Amino acid sequence: MFTGQHVFCGAKAKIAVGNVLPLKSIPEGSAVCNIEHYQGDRGTFARTSGTSAVIVSHSDDDNKTKIKLPSGAKKTVTSDARAML
Repeated sequence: MFTGQHVFCGAKAKIAVGNVLPLKSIPEGSAVCNIEHYQGDRGTFARTSGTSAVIVSHSDDDNKTKIKLPSGAKKTVTSDARAML
């Protein structure tokens, strides 16, 4: 990110560093930070400086996304939750 950069939030935001999108809109293998466990909880995973999680897979059947946390643990969260690229 840089001074003067525009940051967008929402389902229609483009995939770019600093933007906030629903997990289902972010491609697998992308590094993300400040991930919500449930939609609207303001982010609970990968919040500290220099950390990021990786999106492992999406499941359309049950609306879940599997992420790999900085600790190496894998976690399943709702796909409607948001994360910052």
